[in-house]
Amino acid sequence: MLDFRPPLDSPPLIKLVNLCLPWYMKYSLHDTKVQPAPGAIERFKSYAGKRALICPNHSNRHDPQIMFDFSRLTGESFNYVAAREVFDWDHGLNGWWLQHLGCYSVVRGAADRESFKMTKKVLSEGKKKLVLFPEGEISRQNDTLMPLESGAAQLTFWAVEELAKQAAGAGIEPVYVIPMALKYTYPSDIQSGLKRTLSVLEENLGIKPDDDSCYHRLRKISAKLLETLEKEYSMKPDGEDLNDRVAKLRQSILTNVSHQLQVALPTNVRQLEMVRVLRNHIDDFIYAPEVDFSEYEKKIHDERAATLRGFYADLDRVVNFIAIYDGYLKEQLTQERFGDILDRLEREILRSREPSFRGSRVVLLDVGEPINLSERYADYKSAKKATVAKVTDEIFSQVSGMLTKLDQFRKALFLS
Repeated sequence: MLDFRPPLDSPPLIKLVNLCLPWYMKYSLHDTKVQPAPGAIERFKSYAGKRALICPNHSNRHDPQIMFDFSRLTGESFNYVAAREVFDWDHGLNGWWLQHLGCYSVVRGAADRESFKMTKKVLSEGKKKLVLFPEGEISRQNDTLMPLESGAAQLTFWAVEELAKQAAGAGIEPVYVIPMALKYTYPSDIQSGLKRTLSVLEENLGIKPDDDSCYHRLRKISAKLLETLEKEYSMKPDGEDLNDRVAKLRQSILTNVSHQLQVALPTNVRQLEMVRVLRNHIDDFIYAPEVDFSEYEKKIHDERAATLRGFYADLDRVVNFIAIYDGYLKEQLTQERFGDILDRLEREILRSREPSFRGSRVVLLDVGEPINLSERYADYKSAKKATVAKVTDEIFSQVSGMLTKLDQFRKALFLS
């Protein structure tokens, strides 16, 4: 398993970053501003000094920066949980920044005991609140949530359990889960940028441009992409609708990778869990210690590792389309939703980490009603699984409700 990266909080560095953050948000994040809903900051500040796990939705790769800016706005420094692989980006430089800004790693989908122990320690000590994205992956859907992982509630209950041991019969200090909602909006018209991206994707797929609407051009691109991938994975669609074809494609990719790795896929779990099982198997091989390897063994290991690394792209493809469905745009053809889909297509077709369309953004933010898990501890002791599931459902319900209510604070721009 990948080695654990602990938090190495550096107060001077955090202070410096807070000073530079407005400049960074304006010039590096294309003029992105955070706009809290009325009462959100006050509601959050009323729990200052309290032990809490903050649970925002995770629709955008810039969510960590948004949460850091929220930290600046509240005057309260946080710790953060981040996927282990991001610590290796930019030859490890990204990890240095993350650790010194208060982040620590977790291997998603694995029994990462060191990370779990750190989470329990951070929450039970209560020196800082902890930010964890309960969806587990970037959804790239601005208006909706993927199903939440149960880990947020479970980890918080473990911290409550630790405090109960320390209390030795006295009252347990409150430990809260604070749901949060983030909604990215483009207040100005970015249709020209969206159309340029459509043209680039059409060119890459060999589609002749025409005068169709943006929506129909996007459907043609999606159909061509799906047809290409189905051929790549030796699939033959049998009259299914687009949603069925995408779901079957994802499962076909997972089955193919599992056969190549000779790993049995778990049954009766979501496809995201299957992705994590396979990804962790690859990680375990690639990052296995080579202490006792001979030079020849190292060479053979490196050759096999190079082959396995190729499967990361397959698994990323599954994650990229894990929350996509036909009808997402028909429900509401806003430029934000259109951008959500284009972002996914650019990642697949152009292999880009950032969308090419640009525009000033306002990130609407709201804070839900904190859930005191110490008050649920008796329920947890008598029915752990059911209580964790109930709390997870409450988080989901609150965040979904806030995402809907945040629409009142913007004027949506619709594509023609």
